[in-house]
Amino acid sequence: MNGRNRNLTIETGSAGATEPTPFGRVSGRKGRSRVNWVLALSTVPGAAIVMLFALGALMSTEACSGRQCSNLGVGGIDFGVLFYGAPAVALVVMLVSVFSAKRRGGIAVPLFGWALLVADVALLAVTVAR
Repeated sequence: MNGRNRNLTIETGSAGATEPTPFGRVSGRKGRSRVNWVLALSTVPGAAIVMLFALGALMSTEACSGRQCSNLGVGGIDFGVLFYGAPAVALVVMLVSVFSAKRRGGIAVPLFGWALLVADVALLAVTVAR
């Protein structure tokens, strides 16, 4: 009740489970799930960038022959694994995130996927460095 309108009542207390939190903030389990899914979904364009980097690295070695680029490559790692591994990582991150997104440690899945994508780029850079 207030001074102008005697029939108006204002409830106090915390918001229920179905009511939004003030200022659009997301807290707790729902917030972790959203951050997890944003990171997991961002591995898809990340994998596309890794594949573009791999194609650029491969094209930069096109004119190399055995004598010109004798120090090219680290050895033991197939280019196909580095190239097709990036979308496979993104797919596995998405599939595993379906089950782990709402769990407390579920954020480790997309973070590990991003670490693999970064390692893929680093390995490609070392492999084609002259």
